[in-house]
Amino acid sequence: MRPKLGGAPLGANSANRDTGNVRKLYREYYAYFGDEERPNSFRKLYFKRLPGVEFPPFADDWVREKILKPGALDHMRRDAANLLYVLIETGCRTSEIANLVSSDIILSTDIPYIRIRPRRGREIKSAASVRDIPLVGVALEAMKRMPKGFPRCRDNADKLSPYLLKALRECELMPTERHVIYSFRHSFERRMLEAGIDYGLRCRLMGHATERPDYGGGGSMAFRRGQLLKIAHPFEPELFP
Repeated sequence: MRPKLGGAPLGANSANRDTGNVRKLYREYYAYFGDEERPNSFRKLYFKRLPGVEFPPFADDWVREKILKPGALDHMRRDAANLLYVLIETGCRTSEIANLVSSDIILSTDIPYIRIRPRRGREIKSAASVRDIPLVGVALEAMKRMPKGFPRCRDNADKLSPYLLKALRECELMPTERHVIYSFRHSFERRMLEAGIDYGLRCRLMGHATERPDYGGGGSMAFRRGQLLKIAHPFEPELFP
């Protein structure tokens, strides 16, 4: 049985948020004394979700008719709403988008994209998480409006997900109680699968490790964008006034 706090079950995600706070405290403590290169003793401490504890993906119709309906997210902070749009069309983890900096957001190019990278003081989940993701659909429009990233959300992802979840539930934009913000990531993966996108590319875009040889490097950015356009949600121009 999983432990409970205030009647709510605590899962691996909650534990990982807590250990993430411990990692940050450890890092900042030694940085204060000038030891910024000290190996973090909590660097690889993560908890896996229990088998069977999964979050259902969103149905495409729900996302298009509810969440991407113009005005549906007007009750949210504008930066948070834009961040949510990026999650929908990139499949990224909330922390990966929240911690983007301007150098990670490449818009002045034929194929706009974001770069998921570690940086000093900011780790990512694994080596496989390092990746470049083309921007399509609502993600591209949202990033055009946030070219420097999300300063208010940066290094604050542990509070961001609860905020997004509460905001969506208050307006009945979550299909069930089992749906969470991570469900957008599951939806992205399912949409790629159903569109017939190659397994290796799916793993690369999701930031998943794979034992399959990576001969093509995930394909060119033009190829990746072409594949993602297959699954991009349509949206009304009024969504971005």
